[in-house]
Amino acid sequence: MKKFAGFFAGILICTAAFAVDVNKDELQSAQSDAVQFENYGGPHAVIETADAITGIGTNLGRQVAADVENPLSVEPYSKYSVNHVVGGDEEKGLDADILILNSTAGVDHINNLRRIITGFLMAAYGYSREDSETLAVFITVYNAVYRGQIPAFSSKYKASVLTYLTEDSVGLSTNWEEWAGKTQIVIPLGAIAEGAATVETSEISDDKVIEALRSEDDKNVEIREKMADIKEKEAGDASEKAKTAQKEAAQEKKDGKKAEAAESAKESEKQQKIADKKNDEVKSEREQIAKDKAEIKKEELSKTNETQNQKYLTSLFVVDEKNKLYSLMTVNPQSGEIVKKSSLKQIREKTIYPVSEGFVAVCGVNDKHSAIKLCLVDEETLEIKKESEETLSENSPLLQHGEDFFVIVSDGGKNYLASFDKNLVLKKKSDVAINGASPLNFYSEGILVTNEKGQPVLLAVPNLNSVWQ
Repeated sequence: MKKFAGFFAGILICTAAFAVDVNKDELQSAQSDAVQFENYGGPHAVIETADAITGIGTNLGRQVAADVENPLSVEPYSKYSVNHVVGGDEEKGLDADILILNSTAGVDHINNLRRIITGFLMAAYGYSREDSETLAVFITVYNAVYRGQIPAFSSKYKASVLTYLTEDSVGLSTNWEEWAGKTQIVIPLGAIAEGAATVETSEISDDKVIEALRSEDDKNVEIREKMADIKEKEAGDASEKAKTAQKEAAQEKKDGKKAEAAESAKESEKQQKIADKKNDEVKSEREQIAKDKAEIKKEELSKTNETQNQKYLTSLFVVDEKNKLYSLMTVNPQSGEIVKKSSLKQIREKTIYPVSEGFVAVCGVNDKHSAIKLCLVDEETLEIKKESEETLSENSPLLQHGEDFFVIVSDGGKNYLASFDKNLVLKKKSDVAINGASPLNFYSEGILVTNEKGQPVLLAVPNLNSVWQ
């Protein structure tokens, strides 16, 4: 999100091994508008590191790499499993890996799903991290485009692949809530033979594919450049194969092996055609990218001139009236246009507090996936930037006093008044348990709260020790 002068001037707060190549040609042949993924935006009951999430895919990939030329079912009863489907040579179409998000899968953000796929590609097929990350983007978009479209897969894949696919699960929903138990991510593979794989990428520059990628504001320039880099490397590989086959043909002809020489010559010609075609496509795409960059620069300059004095308003809006949950939106006060919508839809209080890093709010719900925590919401993206390690009482209020934020935390089945700094670091916790729904009444003598028995307790500031013994 671009920065605008006076962006928050009108904030409304109160009431607010083998080497197998993935078939990149098939991945990019999806014809669609831009795909917008709806991710979970609230706090998490369990937080995993990026490396741990990538490791899920790495573990699956290692098992595939151990026997890449044969079909294999990897961890079918785990949260995430893979069907490595290698059909017979007599079958027409593509082989595939099918990444399955089973009913217990916990992934809820497209970035984390792409991390899993990245780890898988690195471990299974030896791609670099950067190339794996690029492919992961295309794999997720491809599967979102073809979500539930069995006929689209039937026309491209081997019959053995199709036996695993179901209409209600094939592909990837754009809504994270429909992922677990309802997702079969299809990763198309090139031909597998003696540890080598051919890749068909002729459609990578198809006009409809490129237009789908260009439909975003940034025209997906960066990811398109990275894919062009991959194609350039593929062209180089094909050219080397062509030269090698040509030398073999010459030697075989010299040795009087006419049949072998003819076969090698045919292979050389085939590889050179692949190299030439890929080079042509790379050239065409890079020319288009250069034009897009110039257009983006021009548009950004125009928007800067138009909005340098524009003020926007950010406020809380009701998203769940029954459960009293709110979300943030930024709007243009002149037109009513929604400039930004937050994926965080679990703000629990009508009052949030602006700090230099964004907004402090109470977020989340009590379930196995989420948790009620103190959250720091980024001022530009309106997404959670940080969340407290401590969980809060379901009915905790949120009040600011000086530079500290006061909430009621839950610990060991009891509730305590706690103070946090603007970075959500716990500073103090009361020495007595209080009611989880207690109002927080600030006086010069301290904070008056309700204890577990419904009796008043006065807590001193800042140590939060009880004044009355």
